[in-house]
Amino acid sequence: MTPGGSSGEALVVGSAFLTDLGSLFPVRLKLVGEELEFVFVLPDDRTGGRASRSETTDHPFIELKERIRLRFGAGTVGPVPRFFVDAGGRWARLRVELAGTAVRAVIVMPEEVTAESLNAPFLGRWQEHIPSTVKLAVDEIARMLSRCRHRAGGTEPLIDLELGYLPDPGYQARFARAHEPVRAFVAPIRPVLRMRWISMTSAQRRVFLDELTNVGTIGRWPRRRLTTRIMGLEVELPHWAAPKVRAVPGPQARG
Repeated sequence: MTPGGSSGEALVVGSAFLTDLGSLFPVRLKLVGEELEFVFVLPDDRTGGRASRSETTDHPFIELKERIRLRFGAGTVGPVPRFFVDAGGRWARLRVELAGTAVRAVIVMPEEVTAESLNAPFLGRWQEHIPSTVKLAVDEIARMLSRCRHRAGGTEPLIDLELGYLPDPGYQARFARAHEPVRAFVAPIRPVLRMRWISMTSAQRRVFLDELTNVGTIGRWPRRRLTTRIMGLEVELPHWAAPKVRAVPGPQARG
């Protein structure tokens, strides 16, 4: 992505990359203007939970690299992936850069990611559903940014967007209601996207905010935040968006 790109363009490329990676769990998503970086983790069954440094340098990433190459193979129009294996640490990492863009990813071994690093009580099968949830929200935010430019004019909008995970206070109740076969898929945490404007005109912000519904508040003063849902995923809005929307108290004051 060349200078003068947009957050929307980065999110479109990033969404396609999420599709190419399939069910890899997104540990991190961080968008700063037109620069987008992911951290993904390989599932445990790729290595049987017994990977060593020598194994990770030439085995676990091979299938993934070939899958990505096929998706971005010759004859298709789009960015070309470049791969770099970093074996200098305790566990190897696969770095992927999409040439001509500012989108990149780091894919790590499952041993490198612990429950504590995600603010979760445990890891498990529930991680398999997170990628599709994140992708739907990323797609919709990209479309909303495009509509901002189309309806309000001006330069390409730029935002910050960061993915995090928070404990889900309704987990125990949902787990108790679920049938035994699906309990492993009930997530104890919820993904949250935190948004901040970088460069958006007041008219573009109005277009963006006018599309939102059910904007509420969470937390307690002075850390109260505006929040909404985009394609079912919780999104925290810039605090100074408050005068532009009609916020209603959320169902609970979550910290």
